[in-house]
Amino acid sequence: MAEDLVYGREYIDKVTFVAIAVVGTLLALAMSTWHVKALWQESAQSFVEPWAPLLPVMLWRIIALGAGVWAVISMFRVGPGNMEVLMHEERTMVLLHPVNFEKFVTFSSWTLLSNILYFASVITATILETNGNGVPFWLQVFEICMLSIACGSAFLTATIVRHVILPAVFNSDRDSDFLFTYHEQVMHNFAAIFLAVELVIVAPTLHPEFALYCVGMGLVYVLFAYVFAYQGGGYYVYSFIDPRLRYAPIVMSGLAAAIAAFYLAIYVVSLVVQMNTLLGTLLIAAWVAMIVQFRPTQKTNQSSS
Repeated sequence: MAEDLVYGREYIDKVTFVAIAVVGTLLALAMSTWHVKALWQESAQSFVEPWAPLLPVMLWRIIALGAGVWAVISMFRVGPGNMEVLMHEERTMVLLHPVNFEKFVTFSSWTLLSNILYFASVITATILETNGNGVPFWLQVFEICMLSIACGSAFLTATIVRHVILPAVFNSDRDSDFLFTYHEQVMHNFAAIFLAVELVIVAPTLHPEFALYCVGMGLVYVLFAYVFAYQGGGYYVYSFIDPRLRYAPIVMSGLAAAIAAFYLAIYVVSLVVQMNTLLGTLLIAAWVAMIVQFRPTQKTNQSSS
């Protein structure tokens, strides 16, 4: 609730903005200094040359892409959603019912979009490579960026939803059914599952340097959230993202770092998969089982509006 939020001094939002600028500057310096072109080419080649037969790999990718695209369509078709948000001016929590493009202000929706963009780009790259046309360098870089971002954000999203958001909803008087609709399931559960299977059947060559893209994605989302709150919708989808909170500079830097940390964990798992497919499969299957949830653990009496 809003009364539980601890706001800092009047200038704390400016400190938050400075912290983001510092992290962004360091990120730009790191990306301009590190020589990653060779890493891009090596990784991109592994995406189009999976160890598993190419036909089932492509079928899986098409299924994942189709499920993601249909989830986006469903977001428009199901009508108003449910979001408990923090109003910027009033500093109070309000239950809103967003429609259409308003639903894409959440981090979960960005996770879904990154998932779609990865599978769309890797399918295109594989078709080009199979036909002997060669994959453009920009497409190689794009699919690597999208896989890194999609992995970090999908596993982070699933973890937060399973262990933070769902318990909070179950302990409140709100109905949790809206969190288990088709598009919510894809964003919170299947995005991670699709990528987990991709890691197993493709065994792509990843590099820890790609975590920089995850940091960049975190900064871009935070900046979007601020612009939306100050100049757009007037609210924060997540209360902890308010830059005026006492520990906002740390929280904002931590969000970007968390996406990168989850990607680095994925990187470690990918190494295990390359060394021992069975062991890697069991490891990532156990991880996924700990962060997905497909049905409520309890029912509430209040119906969703």
